[in-house]
Amino acid sequence: MMRPLALAVVGVALGEIALRVAAAAVVQNKAPVTHTAATQEATSNEPMEEVVVTGEHEGPRLWKVHKPGPMGDHVLWILGTVTPLPKKMIWQSDAVEAVLRQSQEVVPGWPAFGIGSNPFTLLRVWIQWRNIQKIPDRMNLQQVLPQELYARFSALQRRYAPKDTRLNELRPGFAAERLLDEALDASGLTLHNEVQQTVLKLARKDGVKVHQDKLKVEHPVDVLKDVGKTPLEGEVACLEAVVGRLETDIGPMQARARAWALGDVDTLRKLIHPDDRTACIEAVSTSERVRELIARAQEDWFVAVESALARNRSTLTVQSMDRLLGDNGTLAMLRKRGYQIEGP
Repeated sequence: MMRPLALAVVGVALGEIALRVAAAAVVQNKAPVTHTAATQEATSNEPMEEVVVTGEHEGPRLWKVHKPGPMGDHVLWILGTVTPLPKKMIWQSDAVEAVLRQSQEVVPGWPAFGIGSNPFTLLRVWIQWRNIQKIPDRMNLQQVLPQELYARFSALQRRYAPKDTRLNELRPGFAAERLLDEALDASGLTLHNEVQQTVLKLARKDGVKVHQDKLKVEHPVDVLKDVGKTPLEGEVACLEAVVGRLETDIGPMQARARAWALGDVDTLRKLIHPDDRTACIEAVSTSERVRELIARAQEDWFVAVESALARNRSTLTVQSMDRLLGDNGTLAMLRKRGYQIEGP
């Protein structure tokens, strides 16, 4: 039982605080927002609306990637995903199943993390993980946050997580992730509607090879120590960014989830911000080890899909819409490398 738990610990440390929070806070507004007590009170008192997309939906059509030349008949199919998604949505996978029937390989959008099997290392990872979650010296958020930010945070807590007494004990980065989960849940959204997991289950059922890279985390205890050493001002900036998104962007997040469920890629393009680096990624990336892990994970996917495209007639992969779209997105990079792309 300790092994999967410890693997999850490292995944959470690298993903939940940085990548997961950043992915959910996708709608960035470059214009400054002025927050007043009246605005905060209005935010906390406005009725919550759940996203209305329920039932079965196919999601957007797939992108088709190929390169003219001797292997012009080799095709890479890309399924774009978003987070959060409607928590009541049942994903209809007919289009993906049709592609799987003609594919030889599936490439997941993110590697699996590996930290080894030494039981002493696993125990140390778990202990370190527990230790870094709380603010040092038994302090609480009210003591470490600026007064105005704490007032805004408290208003959101009263609205979305009134019974969660532990929130105030957590470090700002962890509190941001926890509050985000609570707010999305109350808004009919979830970060746990795993489209990729459905794709992988279908592939294994059909006997299609899954190319799952395993990213070895060297010295995992030290990685967690680095996360624990994240400068407080960085975590405060992360929390402030998440608070700002929850105050103003629940509606756009719902619209984005609805657009994915209905296959409306034009709307998704309008809602995607060109800069996917947020204060949360910047905060956790103060560690060189963490920066290297994030960069390796992103580069490994690109290498894997190009390799699969070269050796297979048909390959299916999954990737975040944030990374796919935009002038510097994956699709633009593939075009620069000479690939032809057809899609929505």
